[in-house]
Amino acid sequence: MGRISGRAACGVPMSDGEALLSVILAQPDEDVPRLVYADWLDENGTESDRARAEFVRVQVALAGVGPTELVPWNQPVVAQRGREKLLLAAHGANWLAPLRAPGGPLQSEATHGQFRRGFVEVVWMPAAWFAVRADVLFARVPVRELRVTRATAEELAALVAHGHFPRLRSLELSDQRLGDSVALVLTRQPAVAALTRLRLRGCGLTDAGACRLADADFDWPLRELDVSLNSLSPYGVAALRARFGEAIVCTTGAE
Repeated sequence: MGRISGRAACGVPMSDGEALLSVILAQPDEDVPRLVYADWLDENGTESDRARAEFVRVQVALAGVGPTELVPWNQPVVAQRGREKLLLAAHGANWLAPLRAPGGPLQSEATHGQFRRGFVEVVWMPAAWFAVRADVLFARVPVRELRVTRATAEELAALVAHGHFPRLRSLELSDQRLGDSVALVLTRQPAVAALTRLRLRGCGLTDAGACRLADADFDWPLRELDVSLNSLSPYGVAALRARFGEAIVCTTGAE
């Protein structure tokens, strides 16, 4: 993908890298600020920064592209996927280093970040850690997806009540064994309506919890609700389907 025409395509002087980052954080769904930032890195950065600029462009180009295993080897997307892997292997640790430094949002060994469209958009962390580090996290990277690695019902309640929670679009609580308390916590906080993807695989959810989710008293436009590997009967799955339709993913055999 080439350069964005216009040095101030997103309304910020190209000399101001921090301002460009602020635009990316404020407009996390937009590609143009990321590509303009890539141009800025090319013109003002180190060798590692120029590699990052290429990485941003490659990942933006690959956004929305599915697996390439069955794509003919001579297609451009295959070369782009290979280049993505090489750049990440060579520079990924350095790009993550500021986030892992003391005081950084990913300094704990229990945390991890994944790049999408050139920036960390997916993070793995305990629910309690989110409450402590969310301010720092969202001040540095445009996080859209949180995969919780450990949580109690109380910690989950604090997480969804946090002021930054509505900035997330995807939440994964798989294998947390919270039982139906996960449904109780989520449906008490309308901020979860910002989520378009919710994964509750293996949480110990029963039909009672499924009905609680289905009866949430706020508009909840989920595109994916994964309730696989829970203790759901066909009744519980049907209740969810009546509310969320084709968003439901369930591989428990209850269907």
